Order: sequence, then C-alpha cells, then structure tokens
Amino acid sequence: MKLQSKRRAFLASFLILFLVPSHSAEFEINFIEIFDENYMLEVIQELKYEKNIKRIKTLLDQKHWIERYEIKRNFFNSSSIKIYSRKPIFVWNKNSFVDKDLVIFPMNQDSISNNMLMINCPEPLLYEVFDWIKHPIDLAENKLISINYNSVEGWIFQFEDFEAKLGKSLDSYKFENLLKTIEYLYAKRKNASIVDLRSNAGISLKYDK
Repeated sequence: MKLQSKRRAFLASFLILFLVPSHSAEFEINFIEIFDENYMLEVIQELKYEKNIKRIKTLLDQKHWIERYEIKRNFFNSSSIKIYSRKPIFVWNKNSFVDKDLVIFPMNQDSISNNMLMINCPEPLLYEVFDWIKHPIDLAENKLISINYNSVEGWIFQFEDFEAKLGKSLDSYKFENLLKTIEYLYAKRKNASIVDLRSNAGISLKYDK
C-alpha cells in the first residue's frame, strides 16, 4: 500500500510539473542576423512581461520583418525564442523595406537605410521593376543609387555618375543598350550626365557643360 501511495504521489507531482500553464514560463530571446537593432529593441520591450506562448506567437506573427521564429519550452531552465530576421535589399517609397522574396515590411521610425537602394513607384509597378534589380547593370562598376518612376518620363535609374531614362516600360533590349553605352563611355572616358533610351530611334546622351 505504501508503495502504491508513493507511486500515486510521484505521478501527481509529474503531472503538476508538466501541466504548468504557459504564463509561468520565462523566455530567453535570441536574434539571428538582425539588420536593425531598433526592431530587436521593440520586440524585447513588447515581450518584456509577456509569458503566454499563444500571445507571443500572435505578436511575432504581426512582425513582417521576422522571417521565422522558433519557440522551445524548457521546464527546468528558461525557455527560449529564436528570431530570424528578413534582410532588405532596398527601400520602397521611403517608408518600407523589401527583401529578396518581395516581402514588404514597414520601416521603423529610426530604421537605418544608409547605402541602400531606394525605389519610388506605385505598388503595381514594384513587381515589374523587381525582376530587373539584379540585372547586370551593376557590373559596370557604377553603383545604382535609386530607381524612380513618374508618369511623364517613366523609369529613371540614378547611378553614381549619371542617370538613365528608360521610359515607361522595361525590357532586356533597353538594358543591353544601356550596358553597351556605359562600356562605350568608359572606354572613351566620356562623362555623360544623362543616358536617354526612351526613343526607338536611338540613344541620346547629355553632357554637363
């Protein structure tokens, strides 16, 4: 009888230990390759007193800058949350980041965007220009700084030394002509301020006086 009583007591203790409600857990948060510490500080502040896993998941799911996360329960030590950050490749319309998978997420008020490509255009055109961002125009060793679209001139690609006007549609033919023009200008050591490819008649070059 004593042995059975001890077994019942052990089983009761075992169940109590493993059925502890999630709000009693403590979490250690680890950030993996975070690109902006402001996002990290925001999450730390919001989860500072939050210990309910369901609410934690809901909060993290709302953070579009988070690519994925892992929550591990540990009943003997601190439980942990591992957060993997998205990596933006450009800034869109001065208020959002966009990553390599074309996921858009808002910039934090204090987000750092120095030396990042800037793209300004309506959302439907964002998907059009996205396919051309990694085009080998960067091989010309002239950094692409910004891409802007306006209803009058169309697409304008701003490089460090000049701007290229490509009109209202983007295609491989225009980019090939742009590459050839850049190679020609470098070979001839000419510094054009504008390379205009909008006309089907040919390429127009403008030089600063």
